[in-house]
Amino acid sequence: MKSEQFMLRVFLCFFLLLSCCFKAHADNLVSFVRTSTMTVADANARMKKLMKGFAPAPATRPIDLYKVRYNSKDEKNANVVLSALVALPRGGAPKGLVIFNHGTTGDRAMSPSRWTTKMHIGEAQWGILNYATGGYAVAMPDYLGLGDHAGPHPYPLSDLNALSAIDLIAPARTIATKTGVAVPAKLYITGYSEGGAVAMWATKLLEARGVAITASAPVSGPYDLSNTTRKSIAAPPKTIIQFAAQLYLLAYTVRYFHQTRDVPLTDYFTPRMATFVKDLFDKGWSDETMIRSLLLHAYSLGANNNLDKITTPRFRKAMAEFDSSDPVIQELADSDCYDWSPKTKMLLVSLENDDVVDAVNTKVAMDAMRARGVTPTTLRQVVVSDSRLNHLTAPMRLLAITRKFFDGGFAGAGA
Repeated sequence: MKSEQFMLRVFLCFFLLLSCCFKAHADNLVSFVRTSTMTVADANARMKKLMKGFAPAPATRPIDLYKVRYNSKDEKNANVVLSALVALPRGGAPKGLVIFNHGTTGDRAMSPSRWTTKMHIGEAQWGILNYATGGYAVAMPDYLGLGDHAGPHPYPLSDLNALSAIDLIAPARTIATKTGVAVPAKLYITGYSEGGAVAMWATKLLEARGVAITASAPVSGPYDLSNTTRKSIAAPPKTIIQFAAQLYLLAYTVRYFHQTRDVPLTDYFTPRMATFVKDLFDKGWSDETMIRSLLLHAYSLGANNNLDKITTPRFRKAMAEFDSSDPVIQELADSDCYDWSPKTKMLLVSLENDDVVDAVNTKVAMDAMRARGVTPTTLRQVVVSDSRLNHLTAPMRLLAITRKFFDGGFAGAGA
């Protein structure tokens, strides 16, 4: 009798273990832990400060923040564990789930999963304040190479980073279920800057898988890397902000290909600049410190707000002529995401005078999609014209428009 009871317990333990393993495989969830809670008062104070006259309705519920670890794939299709942040309004998220994709950062400390209510900067709070305060669950991937993942960040390859967003959907819903937060099936996709391109790719890939998306709102994304963005990087900068952006984004891009494809940095940068770029992103510095250091080093080499003194003639020629034999330029072309036909209701939001991601990216996407027969029933745009704003100061204004779109459709956003 005891032997039979022992065998029964062994069988039950094995069955439970097998069930748990299947569940983890089924929804990609590895683990989650609550890291902080944003009170109603805190949320409303932050909205008043950051969003001013265009803040949505005040928050009415506390918002619990969870650091998540989940399974995904890297650029070689190998299994990896990534990290993310999930924000859940207490008592339920009746409007659905928003996947919010953040912009470019080389600072792991700014990854969404590292964000808590003790912090007052970082893009994670953009997602929380714009969506979670209004009854949406919000999931924010860190991406490959950020957060807890030690590998390189595949910048600016948004098709790869989109997998980080897609694979987070099921874990986010599982966490909501486990914590008693009801979230309907409605799914929204958005993101800013690099995250805008990630949102565009995620929408395209999810549609290809037959996943229903309620609405998509990419914001100020570099959708046209091979032409508009390439020309923007190569063009003489008009301001120090534009030069800093060119330098930082080019360094980030080339270093990724150096790490993953053995592309020599000296094919792109002069020797002294290449040496500086090689270890820049391994120092644990903030984005601000990295950009300042890049600028100072470039100036010491005679750059004077121009890339010519610190990049190679070969690379400048390849950029000017769109030489697809160059692996970086070819990858830019492969990562374009504008010439397709979305079926999801999509609102493209941009800043007319954007000094980092040229608004022509959005125009190119609109024109290409219209040429493919995508009508205003499915696709529209909002272009914000405000000379007081730039790429760094515009996000909350632009994202507030996406919230209105998610709440009330094209009419709600004034599109």
